Amino acid sequence: MSSRLPGRRRRRGLEDDDSDARSDATEGPKRPRLGRRANDPDDDQKPLRNGVHTNGVNGTTSRLDKDGFSPGAIRRVKVENFVTYEMAEFFPGPNLNMVIGPNGTGKSSLVCAICLGLGFSPKHLGRAGNVKEFVKHGKSSAVIEIELQRRPEDRSHHVIRVQIDRERNSQKWWLNDKDTTHKTIQVLMRDLKIQVDNLCQFLPQDRVVEFASATPVDLLHETLRAAAPQEMLDWQKSLQDLHKDQKELQRGSDSAGDHLKQLEERQSDMQQDVDRLREIEEAQQYIADLTDARAVADYLESKALYKEKKKLERLAQKNLQKLEQEAAPSLQAVNQKQEYHEKVVTVVRKRKDVLRRTEAAADAALNRIEDADEQIKTVEANMETNRKGFEAKKQELGKIRSKIGALENQKKNKPPEFNPQEHNTQIREKEHQLRELEAEQRQAEGKIREIKEQGHAKIQAKNTLIRELEGLDSQQGQVINFIQKKWPDVAKGYLWLQENANMFEKEVFGPPALCCSVKDDRYSDQIQALLHNDDFLCFTAQTRDDHKKLSHHLYKELSLSVNVRSILRPLDDFRPRMSRDELNALGIDAFALDMLVGPEPVLAMLCNEKKLNAAGIALKDVSDAQYERIAQGEVINSWATGRQLYRVSRRKDLGPGAVSTMTRGIQQGMFWTDQPVDEAEKNEIRRKISEVEAEWDILKAKNTEVREQMAGFTNSKKEINDDLKTLRERKNELQKAHNAYQAIPVKLDTEKRALDQKRSEVEEARAANAQLSFDLDNANVDKAKATLQHHAAIVAIRTAQDVLLEAQIREIEARSDVQGLKARNTELVQMLEEEKRNIAAFSEESQRARRRAEEAQSKVIEIFARDETRKDLLESLARDRTVEDIDNDIVAKQGSIELIQVANPGALREFEKRAREIEKLRSKMESSTAKLDHLNRQITKIREKWEPKLDELVGKISDAFSYNFEQINCAGEIRIHKDEDFDQWALDIMVKFRENETLQQLNQHRQSGGERAVSTIFYLMALQSMAQSPFRVVDEINQGMDPRNERMVHERMVEIACREHTSQYFLITPKLLTGLRYDPRMRVLCIASGTHMPKDGKKLDFARCLKIHKRIAAGG
Repeated sequence: MSSRLPGRRRRRGLEDDDSDARSDATEGPKRPRLGRRANDPDDDQKPLRNGVHTNGVNGTTSRLDKDGFSPGAIRRVKVENFVTYEMAEFFPGPNLNMVIGPNGTGKSSLVCAICLGLGFSPKHLGRAGNVKEFVKHGKSSAVIEIELQRRPEDRSHHVIRVQIDRERNSQKWWLNDKDTTHKTIQVLMRDLKIQVDNLCQFLPQDRVVEFASATPVDLLHETLRAAAPQEMLDWQKSLQDLHKDQKELQRGSDSAGDHLKQLEERQSDMQQDVDRLREIEEAQQYIADLTDARAVADYLESKALYKEKKKLERLAQKNLQKLEQEAAPSLQAVNQKQEYHEKVVTVVRKRKDVLRRTEAAADAALNRIEDADEQIKTVEANMETNRKGFEAKKQELGKIRSKIGALENQKKNKPPEFNPQEHNTQIREKEHQLRELEAEQRQAEGKIREIKEQGHAKIQAKNTLIRELEGLDSQQGQVINFIQKKWPDVAKGYLWLQENANMFEKEVFGPPALCCSVKDDRYSDQIQALLHNDDFLCFTAQTRDDHKKLSHHLYKELSLSVNVRSILRPLDDFRPRMSRDELNALGIDAFALDMLVGPEPVLAMLCNEKKLNAAGIALKDVSDAQYERIAQGEVINSWATGRQLYRVSRRKDLGPGAVSTMTRGIQQGMFWTDQPVDEAEKNEIRRKISEVEAEWDILKAKNTEVREQMAGFTNSKKEINDDLKTLRERKNELQKAHNAYQAIPVKLDTEKRALDQKRSEVEEARAANAQLSFDLDNANVDKAKATLQHHAAIVAIRTAQDVLLEAQIREIEARSDVQGLKARNTELVQMLEEEKRNIAAFSEESQRARRRAEEAQSKVIEIFARDETRKDLLESLARDRTVEDIDNDIVAKQGSIELIQVANPGALREFEKRAREIEKLRSKMESSTAKLDHLNRQITKIREKWEPKLDELVGKISDAFSYNFEQINCAGEIRIHKDEDFDQWALDIMVKFRENETLQQLNQHRQSGGERAVSTIFYLMALQSMAQSPFRVVDEINQGMDPRNERMVHERMVEIACREHTSQYFLITPKLLTGLRYDPRMRVLCIASGTHMPKDGKKLDFARCLKIHKRIAAGG
């Protein structure tokens, strides 16, 4: 929301300045219609004892020195080799300091020196980005020294000195002649409340435009820094931080609330599925219990089965023993033959094993023979490799001896002496010459670019003038030239439309004055009398989107004051409702539409706006009878006949006789006329073309001169580069020879070590060859041994085969005897075999039952170990039931589960998870609510302290601002924009410069440059008595003001800035009007600079010059 503060609306002319404007008030004097308030500007400064005064708004105190300087004020500024100055020293006064000097003398350089000398960044100047660029051209460093007024607790004034190094782009700092750091200087600036980074306190020339373009939010912050105590800034920062926390917490709480609501709705929707799932869960638990009970039943069942099969096995063993006792005599012979057969089988198996071992021994011996062959080949190959390596090492040994001899010879030939310092000095001298030459070349290139840009500008200006001259020879050209003079915004809009016509859906037409014409020039004045200037100069669009787009570009982007219209109906909708014969009978020659030629949409627009299809025209005036007939009719509402224009107004609600007519004379029209070409204007354009051509010739001559300099630079650079190349090559040759000679001892030492190494390698190769010969002999011996062993193994194989054959024959005979005896006792044997099979079967079944019981027992133990409390349950489920019974129950229960239909199988898990999440969210929201309540209390507490003080401060500023505007018969006001978000609180500067306007916000688009300058200086003046900073700087703020406003602004500035107990003020200006007000407290600093200054600047004494001038004037 916006809070509008009360502001003055009374206006006073300049003729009241001598009586009213010089009151004892600061920015807000007494007014007859307003009573004195507790915080009236007149009471802002209350004198205290011991030279201390209090600011009524901020409650801060400033302690003045006996000569009027407040702590932190600038007493002296000295610069050396800085921007335009070789040396200069300034001694400002404690109040208003007016720095005067022509453009280019270095006024703004003083502003730059104050900014940089007090430790602030060059970005606050809106100029160069690096400090090195402030060093005077041709100099290596610059020095700034600033003396600041001490505080009462300080022993002396603060003398800050900084040296800027161009090459390193660095700064070195001193404070009171002691080395210090940049950070220390910044801390001192904060302690002294010096705010060079605040546009309300420090407004250099190149940043004046930024003040009007500053956002209202930034303006509030900078104003508080400039005029409010620190606690208000702290409160504002606290409110902003607390509101951010509050907003973030509220956003999270709202989000959590929405999320909680959604979760609860989902819980409600899912309840039916959850009930079904719980039923399924219970059934599944019963199945799980049955499954575990099945293991118990399985254990009991398998245990009983094991006992039964074991009993049958023991019974079968008793039967077998009884049969064996009865058949023992008959089976004894069979058993003996069986035992003999088994012994023979054992002998056959053992002899087969002997044969296999003998064959394996033969194979092993054969493998050893093959391994010995491979070893012999490997040793022979190694011997050949070693021989070749031995020869190579002997050759390398000879090469190393040759290198050592060559190096010893080189050591005897010492190269010429090499002095690198001397060569480097020569090279640096040439490089320095080259850099200086390149710097001059860059300057020349800059001049060429500047000349080229100026040349392009001259060519464009000439082409523009030629087009204007050619345009004067055509009707449209004359009209465009006429519009350009009287309505420049319309001309700019028309040129823009010609260049951007293709961006619209349908054709957009320019002013009818350009695109329409009259069929018969005799009717031109009559038709123009029916129209206004806006009708001739408007732009016409055919669609709503084109109208919107055209308005956006012309109004918002180009800020033009033009008229944009649209027509959505065709021209056929505006055809006249009366024939030509009927018109002639009324004394009318034609309708105005009939005599116009132009694009149909433009004609339709004119008919829609001015009813040209129902407006009559005639060269002769109508008779009284014809007048009455026209007035009583309803077709024609306006007509231009002869030299009179008639407009009829009809009131049907008052009857047919309620008719009123307005008449006026017809003036000569400005458009649609064939006027002779203005030769004087053509001559003026030709004169301008001649001037542009002359300036072009001058630029061309300058360009030729600079290019000749460039050619000289190129030749000089080539010579220097050639010299540099020669010097570097000579240096490299000498350095290479020197380095090579210095490296000879190291190389000799390296080669000698390599010689010793190579000798050792040769001896090692000899020893390796002897070892290889020994290895070859051993390999041959191993091969011979393996051959003998293989031969012995072959003999052993033959013996083993013979013995095996004999045993196999005896095994066949024994097996035949066993089979013959068994055939004679077949029935008895079958009975025994049958009983043995029964025993084996019962044994296998009992073991299988035992394994099953053990597995079931393990499962039961595991189940009971997991949950011993289920033991009774599972035993009760398994009691008197088989495994099959339990399996049938499980299948039945699973079938019942399948009959339960659930849309979302995972609903129960989601339901329980969501329930936990809902509980967490409720706890979180309770915590957030408590935190929000705490934040709201903190915000309310701080706001109750901050907002009234802010309203009071802005009220004072607004009163002073309004009063300043009243002095120039204008209006101004400062408003606070209050928002829920403390980051969006802002100050709106509202101004009005014309009688028929309302208050409008100050910005860089709506007001002119002069209006912005007046608004800016009045706002800064309104802050003067509340300034926290010890000094303020404004650079060339009066540029663009008209003399009347400039005189009034100067009057107010002197009045305010020269009051007692105000902060120091610097006003930089290149020019002043005559007869301006002067106050004894102000100090005028006149800058004298240029090529004609005496070498010793101290000899130029302006005070002495002024005395001489007064003496001469008095004597004359």
